[in-house]
Amino acid sequence: MLAPNLNLTRLAAAEDASVTRPFEWALGESIHALAPLVKEHVRQLPGTIEVYRGRVRVWREGGWRGKVASLLLRASVLGDFLFPETGEDVGLELKHVVTQNDDGSLSMSWARSYQFSDVTRTFLVMMRFHRQNGEIVNWHGCRGLFEVELHPYVEGDAIVVVSRREWLKLGGFRIPLPKFLMGCPLVREWQDAEGALHIRVEIHNTLLGRFFGYEGVYSRVS
Repeated sequence: MLAPNLNLTRLAAAEDASVTRPFEWALGESIHALAPLVKEHVRQLPGTIEVYRGRVRVWREGGWRGKVASLLLRASVLGDFLFPETGEDVGLELKHVVTQNDDGSLSMSWARSYQFSDVTRTFLVMMRFHRQNGEIVNWHGCRGLFEVELHPYVEGDAIVVVSRREWLKLGGFRIPLPKFLMGCPLVREWQDAEGALHIRVEIHNTLLGRFFGYEGVYSRVS
């Protein structure tokens, strides 16, 4: 639930067209082509918290690729990134917090919770938006071990996000990852004719192909 002062922040900022929201630097004028619910999601105001809940189908590739993917996904649990479980009707909760940093950049932290029948997987990561980067968004996850360059764009009235370069961060080192080690996300969010908000996430790898993902419907609850 939103704290009372956040409601006031939302109202005050909504009256000020100069307030920057997430994805505005990345998408530019094309942001206005988004469907209403998608646009509302990516234009969350700084200083606010928003919660989305829904149900998703979580899948993993079969065969030898699925076996390799299962091992990688089990290891990724240690980095608070992905998970090996699958399911047809999995509860999903997204909690987004937008803040403005001292250097003028915006951060959007998002906690994801997947509620399986026998376990709940929860992860916290951050996207950071820099005006000078334009369409580039830096994603920080896996306990700060990985940094990913994201490229969001508008397709019809949906938003699509793909990755570019990725780095492994160890101590003071930032090591670029070769393509065969990268888990490249493809994210699509859209609104259907009935007004429901849909999400589809797929993870690709050069060797494994499309090996893991989830898709479903959710809505904002606060």
